[in-house]
Amino acid sequence: MTTPAHAPPPPARRAPDLRLATLVELDAGRLADLGVDGVLLDVDETLVPAGVHEPSAAVAGWVAQVRARGLRVAGVSNGAPKRVANVARAVGIPAVSLAGKPWPGTFRRAAARLDLPPHRVAMVGDQWFTDVLGAYLAGLRTVQVTPLSDGGLPHTRLLRRVERRLERRRTHALGATDEGRSADGVAQRRG
Repeated sequence: MTTPAHAPPPPARRAPDLRLATLVELDAGRLADLGVDGVLLDVDETLVPAGVHEPSAAVAGWVAQVRARGLRVAGVSNGAPKRVANVARAVGIPAVSLAGKPWPGTFRRAAARLDLPPHRVAMVGDQWFTDVLGAYLAGLRTVQVTPLSDGGLPHTRLLRRVERRLERRRTHALGATDEGRSADGVAQRRG
């Protein structure tokens, strides 16, 4: 059975819309290219490294700049309520903890809290399984960033190894480049 050319790729082969080294590389031009009015942010390893309780000045500045441009921003994390609330407060955004990612309903509810339809929201996170896949299945645009540290919980480290293996297979199956990404898989705009 063949898939029509206009059909989206199956979830197991779905790459994020953008892949960037850090959150602060996600500039206004890239957000405009994605066609979004809102941004959902993962907390651990996207806003702050494991074990760090306050975001860097660069991250706080990025959030302020995006909000000043009129985009709606919120945090969505599976992390503990106190930690998530403290990080979100430090950058001035609302956040949901113990969110239940990667379930698509989690992302749809978060988009609704921004008063936006899912297709007008981008999810930015460091994990393919937790952030990219769930957001994709919910109809959001997706941006995957490199984790801020090698730390994290044991199951997160295990999932990262599985994600790297799947990415190598996906890249091999699709050729050296896919949707404008460089052969090394780093951050290229999709046109």
